[in-house]
Amino acid sequence: MNLPTADDRNSPPSASAAALSIAVIEGSSGYRRVLTSYIQTAWPDAKIEAIDPYSQTMRGAGIVFGTQCDVMVLGGIGTRAEAMSALARLRANAQSADTTPEAQPTTPPPLILLVSPELASQAEQLRAAGAAAVLHKDALSRQSLIDAIATATRTAQAPSTGAGADFGKFTFAVDGEQVALAIERFACVKTLASNAMSQVFLAERLADGKRVVIKVPVANPYHDATGVQRFCDRYQFIQGLDGDGVVRYVDVGIAGSWPYVVLEHLSAGDLRQRMAAGLTTAQALTIIERLAISLATFHGGQFAHMDVKPENIFFRDDDVVLIDFNISTRFGNVARNRETQEVLGSPFYMSPEQGQGLPADHRSDLYSAGVILYEMLTGNRPYAGDNSAQVIYKHLHEEIPLLPKRIRDLQPLIDHLLAKSPDERYGTASAFALALRPWLAKYAGDSSDSAPVKSTY
Repeated sequence: MNLPTADDRNSPPSASAAALSIAVIEGSSGYRRVLTSYIQTAWPDAKIEAIDPYSQTMRGAGIVFGTQCDVMVLGGIGTRAEAMSALARLRANAQSADTTPEAQPTTPPPLILLVSPELASQAEQLRAAGAAAVLHKDALSRQSLIDAIATATRTAQAPSTGAGADFGKFTFAVDGEQVALAIERFACVKTLASNAMSQVFLAERLADGKRVVIKVPVANPYHDATGVQRFCDRYQFIQGLDGDGVVRYVDVGIAGSWPYVVLEHLSAGDLRQRMAAGLTTAQALTIIERLAISLATFHGGQFAHMDVKPENIFFRDDDVVLIDFNISTRFGNVARNRETQEVLGSPFYMSPEQGQGLPADHRSDLYSAGVILYEMLTGNRPYAGDNSAQVIYKHLHEEIPLLPKRIRDLQPLIDHLLAKSPDERYGTASAFALALRPWLAKYAGDSSDSAPVKSTY
């Protein structure tokens, strides 16, 4: 069991900091959005002003430093001259506020600089010149950002972490080009998955060797406004669940062009492994009930997972844990690649409406749960084909298959879950979990149910 420590769960530093006023000054709207999202999970009640220093409709670059706030986070610092100029202007604005002889000296708000890698070696000099903290813009962990803000607003002293922290190297190819990212606090152990949507790594925390999973959603760079908004929405919601039915976030950050997530390592394995080992009917029903409970929690945020399959269902001891929210969408939206317009998801587990590229909601996930239940009970998927198009066609048009006679009494569950129309399925995941109870009780005491059914997929 790999339960994170309280520190891993990224608890807000202090309730007394709830009224913080924070200015986030950065030229990239996507980067600003990600920073704001990360800060809001620590201080939900903070007032955050996101400022584009180059916008003609907002503040000019020279006026920004007159902003009244508790702390400033300034990105886009590429050279020492830019950093020193920003610190000088901040001091000048504070001094110009003293307009009368009796005025008390004004202290400028602490300034956290997000700098280019080239400035890393000069972090100490920049702190000596007045920076509250100096962090890597292209290798920024949320934890370091939160630590810097918390320390700056309490004591105006630089935190122990920052540009001098340790970084691991993570390499992969994107569109045929090799990419090397620096990620703070973690070292790569091996690549777990690599595709056009995301890069997934097994990693170790440099401080103590704790194993984690790091996921870089390369299909959603932070300059993609729609993609980054979806990433931030999902992150803030899932972070708030604190591992209740979903994988826990150990940390998040920005590396190169992408926001990334650091996830707990669920060493108990996934459902595909358990299905390969074989499941009794009672075990299958217990797992599907726990999946229903996890889905009910996830659906509470008005999100549909859209890729519920055995490979995305893991275990924390015996608790069912959902992972991989790359294509999760708000209810009523479509899981579709915006560039190619291809439907996203796994055809074998895809609902009819998802296969047609229609708006979907929680009932699409219930259909996927029905496919999984059928496979756990029989060892076979309800619909097969030589290609994705054939499988999707069968989801749309073929009759719902019958269960073997020995478990035919469970057919009503399958019929409701695999109904072609969402309106004919269970109304909610909670309703489905409730409907399972009579069969759970029956098969829990059935001594004849002792032969595990194995899936060979």
